[in-house]
Amino acid sequence: MSSFSENKTGLKQGDRLSSILFNLALQKVIQSIKMVPSGIKIGKEQLNVLTYADDIALIGKNEIEIRKLVVEMENIARKFRLQINQEKTKYMIVERKTV
Repeated sequence: MSSFSENKTGLKQGDRLSSILFNLALQKVIQSIKMVPSGIKIGKEQLNVLTYADDIALIGKNEIEIRKLVVEMENIARKFRLQINQEKTKYMIVERKTV
């Protein structure tokens, strides 16, 4: 018979520290994504990610660039033991058409 073992990692969702630690980890993910050469140029700034709370919008010049950003973000998040919930993930491709 196996012995009982207690999990001593992680935090419960309602724990006061959980939101603080989540935000710290997410901030590291966002900082890493900003270093990826991609996105659009606005003035002198290169923009490839927008965030609000735990919502993240990845911005790319085309679908291929966005897909690469998604893979990169998943890899970085995994290092912090964060997972992207694919059921809540939405993709939107917007293209500018020239007339």
